[in-house]
Amino acid sequence: MKSGYTREQILIWAKTYPELSSKYLETVCTAGMLPSGKPLRLYPIPYRYLGGEKEQFSLYQWITADIKRKQDDPRPESFRIDCDSIEAGEVLHPTQDEWGKRAELMFRDPSWQFESVEDLKKAQKEKGTSIGVVAPREITKVEIAKRSEEEAKSFEQKLADVRKTQTAKRAQINMFEETLPPEMKNLEFMKYRVQVSWLCPNPECRGHRMQVLDWGLCELQRRDGDEKALDRMKDLCDLKKHDLKFFLGNLFMHPASFLIVGMWYPKRREDLLRFTGGLDVS
Repeated sequence: MKSGYTREQILIWAKTYPELSSKYLETVCTAGMLPSGKPLRLYPIPYRYLGGEKEQFSLYQWITADIKRKQDDPRPESFRIDCDSIEAGEVLHPTQDEWGKRAELMFRDPSWQFESVEDLKKAQKEKGTSIGVVAPREITKVEIAKRSEEEAKSFEQKLADVRKTQTAKRAQINMFEETLPPEMKNLEFMKYRVQVSWLCPNPECRGHRMQVLDWGLCELQRRDGDEKALDRMKDLCDLKKHDLKFFLGNLFMHPASFLIVGMWYPKRREDLLRFTGGLDVS
């Protein structure tokens, strides 16, 4: 084990669409939790470049890995992970019973569960909190939003820089007949993103409009098109069908700005609805 790291069991509950990285080719913002319920942000994870099934993992899968507090990130949930140490374990599958098992873990620690986005932002301002769970009171709109020209230009510039760096690394290593780094995989710029407008339980809430960065939804959009992703998100946002909660994470450069990095969406059960006034307590 590397100096300063500790070995931990972590339940993965969020992965976002890959972002380019000059050092790691690309990284996936990954969130998980310790058995105590404490949430973690794990970096860097170049997920598509991890070596085989041993290191790759799915949502709601336990992994064992070496991690340490990320010193250059002030967000208290941010940890550096040694990807070579990752060992994938048990998966909690999305059956109704497994949603219950997940819930016992996901909501064990109340420190990252908030009644409103406003409460989460207050905690961010006072404590640096950067991850939180909030249940929407009402979904007002689900739409496809075009990303800015600045974002597109930034992506193309970063793509060119990463390719240049990778070519130089491969050429240098090849001179000494060492093991070459992996070939760069194709990564598409997503011109559009699914965006949700919603009200949180705060009675004075004026509404929130957030992009959805969940990798599963983004991959559906990339593979099958905008309408398929839109239809999927609209279905998940049907509060009569799903006990929906949003997993929210903020941006390193803009800590007061939160995005939807993952979702909790077990189907509501009619037998529970009759006894809980519309709230699924599973």
